[in-house]
Amino acid sequence: MDKLSTLAPGRLSSLLVQGLRGHHPLFDADAIREAFEAPEADAPVSREDADDVGQALLSICRDSPRAARGAVDTLSPQARLGLIRLYFRLLDRAHDEKRRTSPTH
Repeated sequence: MDKLSTLAPGRLSSLLVQGLRGHHPLFDADAIREAFEAPEADAPVSREDADDVGQALLSICRDSPRAARGAVDTLSPQARLGLIRLYFRLLDRAHDEKRRTSPTH
């Protein structure tokens, strides 16, 4: 999982490890579903929302899980959806990396 730490710095790597096991403590199941069912799921986030997503990512990387969850909860609905989609793209990359480095593959 050394490669994972380069993909996801700080505490984000441990959250991705949990995510690979199906546990996503920063997001409610309903919010995850909404992020992928919403018609605007493929739309880019606005500049303002991108800044907010970036700040939330910094919190996720450096702060306690409770503080990171608080940062996620303060995001606008659109920014939160963007963060969830970004998280799952990172999770996909982590999954691919895990498969590539697994001794059985």
